[in-house]
Amino acid sequence: MSNGFLALKRIIETIFDIFTLSPKEAREKYDEFPNFAEQIAKLFQEDRLFEIPERLNLQLEIVKSFSPKVRPALDPYTSLQIGVFNKNFSDWEIGRFLNYPECCIRSFIEEIRYGFDERHLNELKTLSRDCIFITTAGFIPHSIFCEKSIETGLASIIKYNELLLLEELEEELAKALPHSHPEYWHHYYDVLKFDTSHIIFGRSSKDSII
Repeated sequence: MSNGFLALKRIIETIFDIFTLSPKEAREKYDEFPNFAEQIAKLFQEDRLFEIPERLNLQLEIVKSFSPKVRPALDPYTSLQIGVFNKNFSDWEIGRFLNYPECCIRSFIEEIRYGFDERHLNELKTLSRDCIFITTAGFIPHSIFCEKSIETGLASIIKYNELLLLEELEEELAKALPHSHPEYWHHYYDVLKFDTSHIIFGRSSKDSII
C-alpha cells in the first residue's frame, strides 16, 4: 500500500477509535492531543458527527484506488466539524493529531513559518527542472527534504506525470465529497516548482500562481 493511503488510514482509524471512547477515555488514551481527542468524543456522543463515518470511508476508498505517495488533506467537511481549524486547540495538538513530524511542528510554531518561505524556495532551486515538490494541503515541512515527512506520506518530490494522477484524485474527491470550505475546494495538495527564474506555487494542482 502507498504511503499516502496509509497516512490517511492512520488518521481515520484514530477518529473511529475516538468515536468508541468516552471523552475522559479519549483524553487519557490520546495524551499527545488530549483536549482535541476529548472534543471529538464529546461531539460524537452528542450525535453531531453522524455524517462523518460515511464520508471518511468514502475518502479512504477513493484514495486507496489512486494509491498516491502523499496523502491528500483530510476531508475538509470532517476537519471543520471536528475542529481542526478551531483556534481553541494548540498547534501542537492539531499537528500531532495529523501525524506531522515534531521537527516540522516545532518549525511551524517556534519560527512562525505559516507558509513556504525563502529557505524552502532556496531548497527548491536545487531540484532538477523536471521535478515538482508536493505536500498535503496545509502542511508546512521544516525542509522540503525532511525525511520524516517523506516517510510518513506528507511530502514528496515527483515528476510531472505523477502530478497528473494527483489532479485526477483531487477532482474525484471534490466531486464525491462536496463541502462549503472556500479554502479547500479542489485543494488537497500544495504544489511547488522552480521554473527558470521564478517559483511557481500552487494552492492545489489545479491552481498554480507565481
